[in-house]
Amino acid sequence: MLDIISIGDELLIGQTLNTNAHWIAKEMDALGFRVREHISISDAKEHIVYTLDNSLLKADVVLITGGLGPTNDDLTLPVLNEYFGGELVVNQDVYNDIEQLITSRGFEMNDNNKQQALVSSKCKVIRNKKGTAPGLWFEKDNKVVVAMPGVPYEMKGMVETIISWIKQKYTFPEIVHQMVLTKGLPESKLAEILTDWESNLPSTIKLAYLPSPGRVKLRLTSIGQNRAEVQQLIDEQVALLTNIIPDNIYSVDNKNLEEIIGDLLRHNKQTMATAESCTGGYIAHLITSISGSSDYFKGAIVSYANEVKINELRVNSTDIDNYGAVSEQVVVQMAKGVLTKLNVDYAIATSGIAGPTGGTTEKPVGTVWIAVANKNEVMAKKYLFGTDRQVNIERAAFAGLSMLYDLLND
Repeated sequence: MLDIISIGDELLIGQTLNTNAHWIAKEMDALGFRVREHISISDAKEHIVYTLDNSLLKADVVLITGGLGPTNDDLTLPVLNEYFGGELVVNQDVYNDIEQLITSRGFEMNDNNKQQALVSSKCKVIRNKKGTAPGLWFEKDNKVVVAMPGVPYEMKGMVETIISWIKQKYTFPEIVHQMVLTKGLPESKLAEILTDWESNLPSTIKLAYLPSPGRVKLRLTSIGQNRAEVQQLIDEQVALLTNIIPDNIYSVDNKNLEEIIGDLLRHNKQTMATAESCTGGYIAHLITSISGSSDYFKGAIVSYANEVKINELRVNSTDIDNYGAVSEQVVVQMAKGVLTKLNVDYAIATSGIAGPTGGTTEKPVGTVWIAVANKNEVMAKKYLFGTDRQVNIERAAFAGLSMLYDLLND
């Protein structure tokens, strides 16, 4: 069992996003720990001590980030030193590391830098090759407490050493997480369809529904001593699941839809482009977030204004006047226009009212028309999402990718 404690007022007031806890949790879960708790606390001695006392009642390992800097508000080192009954001493290896780092950057060592060479006499030191604050490993009553810098790249640079030491001390069961990615069904409907399957899951498999705009991830988790046996048990359940909702599963290996589409296009030696209005280039962003997407993605036309739809995509201005920019007629012409202009095999086009303003009785906020096209056919569909602008953009982007995925597999 493992707890993660993040120290820093900046985390509590929303000034800094706590990416450390997210990253550490994934690493420790993969190692075989059950992560019991993440908690963010202030830079206050009494709060650090109280939280550590509570964690050590149930957790075998406590990982702490933050509060190891050289300033007066960095209290983690003195508090832990007192907690474990040690003395602050200069560690010559740490001093040399700090001196080398500071002088290599053209600076001279000052008192704050020298102070960071102080460590507790009760800890093992984890040397920091990317910064000035060393990590600290304490043990007491067969429990481990590790303190690391709050700077993410410095913390990550220490984790390899920490994992190595943890493996020397503990043995772990095998934990297998299997992700099944679904589309086209809301969480409530999906759960209804899967009621019997879920009821008959082996007791050793835990199921979680993880919804996000436009899709639901199913996570199957099992723990055992033999990884191959655990994986086989999960694979059997995934096979049953695939038979129940074959048209709604698009990935069983946690690949995003944009990555799967890229694989299909690359395999077929085909290309694509987007013509985006309400999504503002977000679909293009998702596609190009995949390394190597230049193999199949030619570009995008963000036709937010009607004149861009008319001049760049050859949308008929009369159709815009008669039907509006958010219409089947317009979005079909956008898809055909970008298909021709960029000379690609496939295209996605979007036009809608992302909100929160701009809606009408006939076309409320959340109305989105999406079209996908190849050189032989065009498919268009109307969606009615919600009133949150960012969610509407994300849902429209996923819907467009989903439609393209279906067309590629048609």
